[in-house]
Amino acid sequence: MIQLLIIFIILGLIFNQYTKEYSLDKLEFRREIKDLVLEIDEPFYVDSIVENQKWLPLSFLQVKEKDPKHFDFVHKNNVQDIGLSKVHTMTLSLMPYQRITRSYKLVAHKRGRHFLQEAILVSGDFIGLQTVNRIYDQNDQEVVVLPKAVALDEILEPYGNYYGDISVNRWIIEDPILNRGLREYTGNEPEKHIHWPSSLKTGDLLVKNFDFTTDHTAVVVLNTAMSKHIWGNKDPEKIETCFSITRSILEEFESTGIPYGLATNVATIHQYFGKTLTDIGHGPGHLRGLLESLGRAEYFSRSSFGNLLEELKGALDRNRTYVLVTPTIIKEDLPGLEELRRNSGKIVLITLSHDYLNDVSPKIETYKVSIEE
Repeated sequence: MIQLLIIFIILGLIFNQYTKEYSLDKLEFRREIKDLVLEIDEPFYVDSIVENQKWLPLSFLQVKEKDPKHFDFVHKNNVQDIGLSKVHTMTLSLMPYQRITRSYKLVAHKRGRHFLQEAILVSGDFIGLQTVNRIYDQNDQEVVVLPKAVALDEILEPYGNYYGDISVNRWIIEDPILNRGLREYTGNEPEKHIHWPSSLKTGDLLVKNFDFTTDHTAVVVLNTAMSKHIWGNKDPEKIETCFSITRSILEEFESTGIPYGLATNVATIHQYFGKTLTDIGHGPGHLRGLLESLGRAEYFSRSSFGNLLEELKGALDRNRTYVLVTPTIIKEDLPGLEELRRNSGKIVLITLSHDYLNDVSPKIETYKVSIEE
């Protein structure tokens, strides 16, 4: 009897050691993201998939998943803040050749390019005396969070003698050849557009209602440099506001059907990296690509604002509207702004700073950004 008991003990120890050494053998783990491009605070789902591909069952498996600190689990059970990460822990057991999928709902609170971080799988022997672990590094899984959209008419304040509704339609160069008819004078139109014969006949001021041709295009010029040198101080909050304004302008141009593009000195890991001016176009795919590039954008600038304007000189077009979005204006930028004004169609300047605005040509339609403190 004692010999039989000893045999059972020896077999149990052997089996226990075997389960420890091979508990993580032929165990597959991965995480899948269902939505790769998101809005700020938009819920998305991550599937955690564990598959036991061997005959040996797993009585205990603990999975510790690390995620960026800007991610929040909607249901915060078993979630800890650890340094720059959030760690979510799940515990389960698997039968031979069993696959388990658990789906978790998260939100991302910050614009940018975020990666799922490593996951640590912990298992052990059959009786739970010793543990083993394995690290799965799955940093190719990314989420791109877009900048938040803003209402342009609420945050833009005209500087100088500009009045009326704030709309990208008034920023586009009108073609006096294409006259769609007459409409009532609102006070915003130039006097040269008043149709005097019809106005005298009706007793009301009427103006010509112009349309835009396909020759007219727009380019949003996004600057993130805030000093003469690209390594100068940055204000992330102001730059984020510029990203949001740029997004909203691009969406407005898309809604008008006017072909548009994006020129920028932003450093970004994207298909437009190192390219100052994107192709001019329109359509959902064109807009989606530009918005995704804004989501991936970093705060580092490849060049100064002045150099960005210099790079645009070779592609200036008098039938094109240039909408400049910048966190600040410095003295060195003024010559580039004036040259751009002289050699292009129409210039619209949007800035978060009031510096040097009196030195900007009055022929440049200028707007200040009103931000609640």
